[in-house]
Amino acid sequence: MGAVLLKTAEGVLSLYIVGLLGFILAKRRFIGPEAKMLFPKLVTVVTLPPFLFVSVLRSFTRAELLHLIYGIVIPITSILLLFFLGVLYTRIFNVKKERRGLISVGSASSNTIFIGLPVNIALFGEQALPYVLLYFFANTTFFWTLGNYSLSLDGVRTPEKFSGIVAAKSILSPPMMGFALGIILIIAGKTPFKPIMDACSMVGSLTTPLALLFIGTTLAGCALSSLKPDRDLVWILLARFVLSPLVVVLLAETLVSIPTLMLKVFIIQSSLPAPANLALMSAYHGSDSAYGGLVVSISTLLSLLTIPCYMMIFNFLKM
Repeated sequence: MGAVLLKTAEGVLSLYIVGLLGFILAKRRFIGPEAKMLFPKLVTVVTLPPFLFVSVLRSFTRAELLHLIYGIVIPITSILLLFFLGVLYTRIFNVKKERRGLISVGSASSNTIFIGLPVNIALFGEQALPYVLLYFFANTTFFWTLGNYSLSLDGVRTPEKFSGIVAAKSILSPPMMGFALGIILIIAGKTPFKPIMDACSMVGSLTTPLALLFIGTTLAGCALSSLKPDRDLVWILLARFVLSPLVVVLLAETLVSIPTLMLKVFIIQSSLPAPANLALMSAYHGSDSAYGGLVVSISTLLSLLTIPCYMMIFNFLKM
């Protein structure tokens, strides 16, 4: 257990160090307002699509993808349930417009790659990788379709009414296109030219540091008084760390029977902090990106405590 705690702390603290660098650079005016606003577009359009493309191709074979696909019912169902619970929360408590999508999407989606991948490999070994990517598949599909559309409704621009055309725009967003292209090539049994894969790897590797630098610069521009935890943040943390894994367990008991290792990976994946892209896309759509940065930062920090707690629960239940 000591090794698990150390590995979790190392993984999460490394993210905070990069975010702190962004904070310092912004405070010292090395990164100005114009440069800061370049981050969301650069990640969304340039670095994230090749990152998703390469991640999918290097993590699945065609046989593995087809064999494991039945298990995706649980993450998809749990993510959608948490999303609609988040929507219900924003309606009941009359949450202000610029945070509604952020809260709903933050309640449902998690940091399945930047934190989820290294944490699950550290906890369960390489055999957990297919299950990690299966949850990633569901989480990514949700975030870049319904999630991205919901975040766009928070923005300063007049939102489009949801229609087939709007849905197609969400599905055809650059990140979703990179992800879908990887899936298509796996099913077709094709492998891209090696220099193309290498180039995509190099560009895609910029995604995490750019996202973390952006969060740091966003927090640097906020008054500390505006970053106090409130009822909305408490809801997101409750949804992320308690309700989401609880729903996964209930679905595994009632909907689809899955292997124990798959269940444990899904529980960890569902209990992870909000993804860094939550803050990025809030800025991209012109909504409350400072609050998005707060949600990502605090939930990531708290994961230092919650991940070991779930491991202790697994040990206690002898899972």
